[in-house]
Amino acid sequence: MKFLTVLIVIFLYRNWIGDNPLRDSIGFDRYAKWFRQNISSPAIRFLACVGIPVVLVWLVSVELWQWAFGLPWLLLSLLVMVYAIDIVDADALFDGHAQTLQELDESADIEEEIRRQDEFKETAIYEVFQSLYPALFWFLLAGPAGALLYTLSREYLLDSEDDDSELSLVEDVVYWLEWPAAKVNGFLFALVGHFGKCFEEWLGSLFDIRQPIARGLTLAACAASGSTENHDSLADFVRTSLEHNFDLKELLVRLSFGWLGIAAIVVIFGL
Repeated sequence: MKFLTVLIVIFLYRNWIGDNPLRDSIGFDRYAKWFRQNISSPAIRFLACVGIPVVLVWLVSVELWQWAFGLPWLLLSLLVMVYAIDIVDADALFDGHAQTLQELDESADIEEEIRRQDEFKETAIYEVFQSLYPALFWFLLAGPAGALLYTLSREYLLDSEDDDSELSLVEDVVYWLEWPAAKVNGFLFALVGHFGKCFEEWLGSLFDIRQPIARGLTLAACAASGSTENHDSLADFVRTSLEHNFDLKELLVRLSFGWLGIAAIVVIFGL
């Protein structure tokens, strides 16, 4: 049932048009607001807000596993995983940046444009990663409760203000939930891209726990897609950036097939 869930979710993820109606209808911000208003301790507030639904889903999933050949468990898993999907229109993201690059004129500062290109790659790769793959990792490891743990933790972080007393705690929780998924993601970049260079980059940072998640993913993805850093002119920078961004977009599309392979391995070994 896990593989079937992942297969359906990835199909929906790749073909979804528009917003996520399930996430929009539930409204996590309204739910979290009650805990912020009624619980004074930051740590307890966060743990209660995220932990209560996670424990409830875990208890229900354990009970449903044996019912009707696992079909109720499949339905519960699909509901949680569909809720976990954060829609990112990668085509629109990359096409918009491509248009910006094509509209540059000769007066543009190439160093500034290189910086913007690097920022775009890091933002785009990290957004696509966060949109599904950490939730998918924890679903494969711990079922629907694991996926919900990551999703609600990230939702809580996005709903937090800069001066919230629990912000540091939530950031640490989200970081450590994303860290193992990012390492799997980096290895999959190597498998679906240029293996040698990416695997070397991935192996060199495998146990680096201080590197930001977005930075590590970007370095691995750029290695997997054959990035080049040398630009002789602004026109050369635009041309190579467009080519590289296209390769990155294709790499991110192929990434979902790598996660299907991971799901198949998990099922085969009965995890």
